[in-house]
Amino acid sequence: MFTVPPGADLMRPAGQRDKLVKVQRYTSTQNSLNEDVVFWEPLGEEWGRVIWGRGSERRESAAMQSQQTATFQFLSNERTRSLSAKDRIVWNDINWDIVAPGVPVNRGELEFTAIGATH
Repeated sequence: MFTVPPGADLMRPAGQRDKLVKVQRYTSTQNSLNEDVVFWEPLGEEWGRVIWGRGSERRESAAMQSQQTATFQFLSNERTRSLSAKDRIVWNDINWDIVAPGVPVNRGELEFTAIGATH
C-alpha cells in the first residue's frame, strides 16, 4: 500500500510549470555586537515556469556585473502569496532575489520578477 508522508506535496507540474524551485524566507537577527545577521529560512518547493529576461533586460543585467533577470510563475497558494521582495528563489544553482511581490496573472497564478547573481 502506498502511503503519503505528512506534509508531502503530490502536485505535479501543470503545463509549463515544469521547474521545481526552492523558496526561502529572509530572516535577520542581531549578534552580540548589534550587527545584523541574515539567514534564509527554507519555506519549501514549488513547481514554476521560468521565463528568462528579454534581450534588452539581459543586456542591462550584463552591464550590472553578471546578473540575470527572470520571471517565475507559480500557482497562487498560501506559500506563494506570502512571498515578498525580501524573499528569494533558488533555482539552477542561482539565488534569485525577488524584486516585487507576486502579480496575479492568468487564472490562479502569480508572477514574480527576480534578479540572480551568476558566478
